[in-house]
Amino acid sequence: MPLIPDDDGYTLVGNDVLDQCIDKTTKSTVHVVSLAMGNAADAVEIICVGYIMSEMNGITTRDKELLSAAVFIGMLLGGLLCGILSDRIGRKPCLQYSLFLNALAGLASAAAPNITWLIIFRVVGGIGIGGSVPSVFTLGAEVFPSSIRGRMLSVIASFWMVGAIYTGLTGWLMLGKDFSGHRIMPGLSWRWFAAICSLPAIIALILTTFVLPESPRYLVGKGKFKEAAAVLSDMSGMAVYPHNLEQADRYSQSHSVDKRANSSSSSVSITSIQELTILHLFRPELIRTTVNIMLIWFTLSFGSYGLSTWITVLFEDIGMGNVYASAFIFALANLPGNLVSIVYMDRIGRRRLLTGGMVLAAFSAVGFAEGASHPPVVILCATLFNAFSVAGWNALDCLSVENFPTEVRTTAMGVLAASGRVGAVCAQFVNGTLEKNVPLLLFVTSGCMFVGGVAARFTARDETGRALTDHTFDDENSSSGLQFV
Repeated sequence: MPLIPDDDGYTLVGNDVLDQCIDKTTKSTVHVVSLAMGNAADAVEIICVGYIMSEMNGITTRDKELLSAAVFIGMLLGGLLCGILSDRIGRKPCLQYSLFLNALAGLASAAAPNITWLIIFRVVGGIGIGGSVPSVFTLGAEVFPSSIRGRMLSVIASFWMVGAIYTGLTGWLMLGKDFSGHRIMPGLSWRWFAAICSLPAIIALILTTFVLPESPRYLVGKGKFKEAAAVLSDMSGMAVYPHNLEQADRYSQSHSVDKRANSSSSSVSITSIQELTILHLFRPELIRTTVNIMLIWFTLSFGSYGLSTWITVLFEDIGMGNVYASAFIFALANLPGNLVSIVYMDRIGRRRLLTGGMVLAAFSAVGFAEGASHPPVVILCATLFNAFSVAGWNALDCLSVENFPTEVRTTAMGVLAASGRVGAVCAQFVNGTLEKNVPLLLFVTSGCMFVGGVAARFTARDETGRALTDHTFDDENSSSGLQFV
């Protein structure tokens, strides 16, 4: 790769000037906390539905199915819409709009006059949640150094645990009973609980607005070199100039076009790809990756979201004594799954962690089904299922953003998340139908998780420790980039 001389004391090598600046960032901590709060807010708004369902008297099984599915229907729409918009107007604006919608719908849910309006508000909230997922993980992947990217994305994903524990503890205190069987806070209804559950989204919106930068990779890809240079200078503490980035990007794009011209499978220009980003995901060079990871998102969402949103109802159906205390223990199981992910994500790789997590979760669901009449076994197997599922999710989030180039990364995340929402919606209606046959429900969950684990074994690429690609044909990552001369 040829050197490009520069008058400001640097030598630029290809597009790696961008990677070198990101690798020297000093603000990973504040960025990861801000993004992680967005993920925590999503967790709260998803999980709280199960608690609300348990407190609503006189609603039918169909009402439960629609209420639990509503947020995922919204997430399906939000993921597709904001995934595309994020590749066009930016990661940060889409994240801000999504968090605002999430918070607003949460507050509106607390004031819903009837079940119909509550379902509508949950759909709106789901649009916000679905919109934030592609931006949170894509923005994280694009601002963290490659050497710690897996660990930082695992931290973001681990804040699902923070949201789950917040929901579990708040639900127990506001809606549940103490160990002597008395209501802890008897004067509060599910409406107060729903309002309190909107607080994480409000906090995440404030942090996103005042702490997070726009993705420098996105800015360079859109030709906004001045803005990208300002962001990179602030992140790295180095003097980065717009023409540095423009020269490097010009070389990178010409290199990508040359490869495209030499490929027998593609004759579409980069400009047309930007105009048809969803179609680009299903072109020959990406279709296998796209379809395979979509299947994994579907199966993992079916299993994990299906169980987590119905866990309080299932505990009631099998006769667990203190349902909310048991649900809180279930939420705590996020901790070991996240710790394993943070420690081993960059050591053993995303693919192994994903495969192992899903297969072990499948076996845990079988144990849950077989031990349904024994409360200690139920708690043990349910918590193991949750822990293994969390490890799988953390690995899948990393693997998903790393397998697609910058030009379509959030579009890909939107499409993948949408396939996951389809799985989650299917799970709500399957679980509603099988609610009175808990063992069969759990066997279906187990089978779905096992299929996803097998599919994960054949995922296209494990990009652990490698720099992200910006264009479809950028399959070479130089180890050098911005050097002092």
